[in-house]
Amino acid sequence: IDTSRVALALARARIMGARYPFYLMADSKEGQTKEGEVTRAAIALTIAFALLDLVLVYGIAKKLFQRDSVAISVPLVLLALDNSYLGYAVSALENHLLIACLLGAVAVWLHRPRHAWLWTGLLLSLLNMTRPDAALAVSAFGLSGLLSVALQDKCFPKESRAKTAGRLFATCGVWLLLFGAYFLWRWRYYGYLLPNTAYLKVADSFDAVHRGLDYTKAFLEDRYYLPVLGIAALPGIRNPIVRWLLLWSLLHVAYVSYVGGDFYSGHRFYVAMLPAVYLLLGWVVHALRRLLGSTRVVGWIRQRAPLAAASIAVGSGVSAWGLCYFTLRGFERGPYTNEILLFSGMVDNNIRFTRWLGTYAEPGSSLVLGDIGSAGFLANVRVVDIYGVIDPVTAHKKVKGLGKGKPGHEKVASRDYVLSKNPQYVKWGYLPGDLQANGYYIFTDFPRGFHQDGLWVREDLGAGYYLPETAVHFLPTELKDWERTGDAFQVAPTERPVKGQTAVFGQVGGYANSYTAEAGDRATGSLRSPAFELRGDLMLLRVGGGRDPEHLRVSLIIDGQRAFSATGHDSEVLGRRVWRIEPYMGQQGQIEIVDGSDGGWGHILVDEVVQWVGTR
Repeated sequence: IDTSRVALALARARIMGARYPFYLMADSKEGQTKEGEVTRAAIALTIAFALLDLVLVYGIAKKLFQRDSVAISVPLVLLALDNSYLGYAVSALENHLLIACLLGAVAVWLHRPRHAWLWTGLLLSLLNMTRPDAALAVSAFGLSGLLSVALQDKCFPKESRAKTAGRLFATCGVWLLLFGAYFLWRWRYYGYLLPNTAYLKVADSFDAVHRGLDYTKAFLEDRYYLPVLGIAALPGIRNPIVRWLLLWSLLHVAYVSYVGGDFYSGHRFYVAMLPAVYLLLGWVVHALRRLLGSTRVVGWIRQRAPLAAASIAVGSGVSAWGLCYFTLRGFERGPYTNEILLFSGMVDNNIRFTRWLGTYAEPGSSLVLGDIGSAGFLANVRVVDIYGVIDPVTAHKKVKGLGKGKPGHEKVASRDYVLSKNPQYVKWGYLPGDLQANGYYIFTDFPRGFHQDGLWVREDLGAGYYLPETAVHFLPTELKDWERTGDAFQVAPTERPVKGQTAVFGQVGGYANSYTAEAGDRATGSLRSPAFELRGDLMLLRVGGGRDPEHLRVSLIIDGQRAFSATGHDSEVLGRRVWRIEPYMGQQGQIEIVDGSDGGWGHILVDEVVQWVGTR
């Protein structure tokens, strides 16, 4: 394992929330903002909860396994080696908070401090507030408690059946009072029994079960079916804690299989169950050690000391070998490799984009996107989520065959519904088609530091009109008098896709394109228009291609000097550029397009050069 890369990745991991759990942010002055501090605080809290969870596991195991150090080490070692447990500890998602509430309730119920019923009920309430499906853990507690009363468990020998029943009903009463009040408030406020995420993922049928069973199978395969051995704790079912953990694990597996699992690597829906499963494995080890420690077995072992010693040596070696493979497999298939390393660059780019948008966006504006996470917080805009995580209309859509696609992405807001909200910005790639007919233009003049193909921006020029007779639409008849040099623009205008070039977007009809089928990016040259009169307040044009302000540029030449200039942004999307030409009104100008670059992205795209007059 490359521990240096692990440490670096974990040290730089940041949260992107509902859509991207791992948020990688560069260590720069840009990151030293209030938003960055809040993000760091969220990560720190998740890590703190993960450490607290280990402490709670130790406390439970120590009491449950009667100070059996080998059995106690089983859940601690397995959690410390489980890549999902470690990976999601830096995600700032709810998993480790949920685990802390559950283990806290188990520890209080097991150790029975003063007013244990009150503290257990409070923790169960917080557990259920953390995630709705945690009601299964509360149900498992109640069922296990009823069985304790019926079976008169000897786990608490000094406690009568009546006292056990009293503690149980008092605990459930606290939970019902606290969570019930919260639930009724939430229901009244939002109008729905469950959060949007439940309606997004759970169908009113069993359509998702097949996907969920595959998800469960993959969870077990990634851990060499080790969690299955937890079923071997069944002989300890008379112990109320073992019974509680076992019941909840079975109910949770059934639930996750029913809803169809999740799309994140490392089986995020099962992370909360890991401590319970590994505690059950510790119980199995504890029971086996007690069996081996019996008088009859000890006598048999003493008679065969060499064989016993060899068996212990082989068992220790196999265990060490198995733990190594368990760890490596987790790194290969878990969130470290498939979330942090795989998506960290993309998420870092998204963070840079949303931070920039925060400096560009108008106050009170809205942004349409699907990777919502902390985007609205970082960009200081209102988020319109096309996947419905924060939109009840989309969340409650009826989708045929729900449960067969990507979890959480099967319900998508329609284009008309999203545009009816009149958003100011639409992130590139989240609404299909060309939005220019809907009153949006393409912005691509991004600063260096991140890559974004474009951003749809609602028309913001205000009242005005174009001067049609001054427009250059790059038709063959319009370019016949232009001066040409080199081989880049000899066939201008470009009117059909060029072999070897990525698809171009944003052009209308013909356009200037210095990329050629013969030379590709190596083609160089220039294209210069005849002189024309400047009559508008603004000059609008669309530019794409490579980013090189000196060697890849389109310029407005006035009196032989470059008055304005624009370059591309390393994308084949043509975005709007705006030049304020009002001070030069009445003078003569020329459009000059230059390609002096023969390297990567060594071409430029230009289209739709028009003069615009504002209404006075």
